[in-house]
Amino acid sequence: MFLVFKIIGGGLLICACFAYGCCMSKNLYMRRNFIKSFIVFLSALSTNIRYNSDDIFTLVSISARSKELSSLRIEDDNHNVPFGIIWEERIKSISKVYSLTKDDRELLIEFGSQLGKTDIDGQLKHIELYKAVFKKQLANSEEAIIKKSKLYKTMGFFVGTAAALMMI
Repeated sequence: MFLVFKIIGGGLLICACFAYGCCMSKNLYMRRNFIKSFIVFLSALSTNIRYNSDDIFTLVSISARSKELSSLRIEDDNHNVPFGIIWEERIKSISKVYSLTKDDRELLIEFGSQLGKTDIDGQLKHIELYKAVFKKQLANSEEAIIKKSKLYKTMGFFVGTAAALMMI
C-alpha cells in the first residue's frame, strides 16, 4: 500500500515538473507575442501622430488596441502627471505578466520617456528607431523559443522523473 502512494506521488511530481517546464516555455511565447504587438503599436502610433492632433496620452491609448497592450492605455482624465512617469509605471506592471527581460523593460521605459517631447518629425524618427530595435528584440525572442522551449519541457520531465525515482 505504501508503494502505491509512492508511485502516485512520483507520478504527480513528474507531472508538476513537466507543467512547470511548459509554463517556462509559454513565457517565451508570451514575450514574443508582446513584442510583436508592440511593433504593431509603434506603427499605429506613428500613423496617429502623423495624422491626429491629440495629446500623447490619447494617441497612445488609441494605438494600444491589442489585448497584450491594453494596460498601456491611459484613459483617465488626470494628465497632471508627466507621460514618462505614467508610462514607466505601466511598463513595470506588465513586465512580469509578459516575462519581459531587463533589456526589454529598459528599452520600453526609454522609449516612453522621450515620447511626446519633440515635434512630429522628431517623434516619428524616435518611433522608427525603436521599431528597428524591437525588431531585433523580436528576433532574439524567436531565437530563444527555438533554443529553449523544448529544453524547458524536457528538463521539467526529466527532473521530475529523477526526483520521483529518488523518492521511490
